[in-house]
Amino acid sequence: MSFPTSSFVHQRIVLKLGTSVLTAGSPRINRPRLLDIVRQCARLHTAGVEVVVVSSGAIGAGRERLGFR
Repeated sequence: MSFPTSSFVHQRIVLKLGTSVLTAGSPRINRPRLLDIVRQCARLHTAGVEVVVVSSGAIGAGRERLGFR
């Protein structure tokens, strides 16, 4: 996927990642999905777009890290 900078109207994107996006409905972080999101953000950044990530999924991430299910 390529992102030509001339196609962007806005130079900043705010991306909200909720628990369901980060976990795909399971009690654990879906690492392949997270890696894909990171790659897409990196491509946008390389194309000159400021990417701001806001995560309400921190609860889901913390739940896994602390061993809660």
